[in-house]
Amino acid sequence: MSKPQQKQKNSALAELIEEQKLLCEEFGSAYIAVSGDDVVAVAVQTLNKDPIVGLRKAPEGEEKVAWYIYGGELGEDEVNFETMPVRELQDILPDVLPYLALEQGYRFMIDADDYEDVWKEGDES
Repeated sequence: MSKPQQKQKNSALAELIEEQKLLCEEFGSAYIAVSGDDVVAVAVQTLNKDPIVGLRKAPEGEEKVAWYIYGGELGEDEVNFETMPVRELQDILPDVLPYLALEQGYRFMIDADDYEDVWKEGDES
């Protein structure tokens, strides 16, 4: 990678981190740093549906998955979540990246019309 390409990549990462920190501050969450190697669980087959929903739980399993991301409403049908590193998620669903620094217990809901809702489980305010 050339120096200009590396500088551009670092700049984009710095902008994402700043966006994540601002979003955490806006919604009263601690900032939890995210690595490209962190693993998320995604119901890929549902990503064509609105809204896109993310839920951060306590890390579980060997891969320490904390985020579960899916599209539409989770119904009675069995939904298959695939695990993948955050860097892969960047290629298929970059709009969720700013939300991944939210702390455990947070959810987000976004759609193609720029709708956004972020809340912490149990907070009814």
